[in-house]
Amino acid sequence: MFNINSQKNDLNQVSLTGMRAIILLGMLMVAPRSLDDIKKSFVSHKVMDGNNSNDTIRVDLNTLKHMGCEISRSSQKTDFKYVLGENPFLLKISKDDLKAIKKAYGEIKKKADIKLLIEYHNLFEKISKYVSGEENREALLGISELKRYKNLNTLKELLLDCEQERTLELVYSNVETGKTETKTLIAKKLVFNNDKIYLYAYDMKIGAKTILNFKRIKQIISRKLHGDNIEVKGTKVKFKLDDINIDILSDEETIIEASDKGYVVEGMYYNDFLAMQRILSFGEICTVLEPEDFKEKVISRLKKMRDVYGE
Repeated sequence: MFNINSQKNDLNQVSLTGMRAIILLGMLMVAPRSLDDIKKSFVSHKVMDGNNSNDTIRVDLNTLKHMGCEISRSSQKTDFKYVLGENPFLLKISKDDLKAIKKAYGEIKKKADIKLLIEYHNLFEKISKYVSGEENREALLGISELKRYKNLNTLKELLLDCEQERTLELVYSNVETGKTETKTLIAKKLVFNNDKIYLYAYDMKIGAKTILNFKRIKQIISRKLHGDNIEVKGTKVKFKLDDINIDILSDEETIIEASDKGYVVEGMYYNDFLAMQRILSFGEICTVLEPEDFKEKVISRLKKMRDVYGE
């Protein structure tokens, strides 16, 4: 933490007390500490002799308390460690500050991948430790979209699984049947979409791409470090848009022709299901050009929707 080059006898009593207070504050801001922890640190930083009484440390603790620091008593309840609470050195974050951070995060998450969301979540957790006021700490932590996920370690492991395209055997809760089932998959990609996390994978049993809601993955039974090398093409769709703000196009979509009559766009989607969702989201301004079989699927879906909801 500190590198004190001067010999202890070169420091006067005032500078020693001040230095111990700074070191002590730094230690307590990181984690609760016992008297033994504190003494070892003081000795290693040459601001205290090993044969000094622990009363010196208690005086230093009182010094911090007089400066406005809340420090709990060392007791069995705290594992005989001193715990730092509110103190004047914490960050002051106003409601306006929180609104600005939330707004900025909202823009970032629109294009963020899982890695970036994890990095921001970790950042909020680190900063929150040094924020004044429990309500403000909770509000800052609450900005992260990952706050709802208790199994972040599983999420991080799945991210690595996807990077290495490992073969996984896992237990999944099927929302349609209400039952759990065992699946054997090749992990392909973790995607954050519509405020949810999905695992894109290749299902070995059905021999097709599949998408799983991360929250419904109950257990990962096993991993094969070197998965089967199966390459499966996505769904390519060419379609015409009569009118559009090009900013709403995704990374999967490319404009291949533009004119006064609109845009011709080519989209490469993970599977037919996502392609269908995307095409239908454009509404009446979209006309599917090719492939022909996909066009027929869209027409069939629209007819079914008309039968259900009426004209």
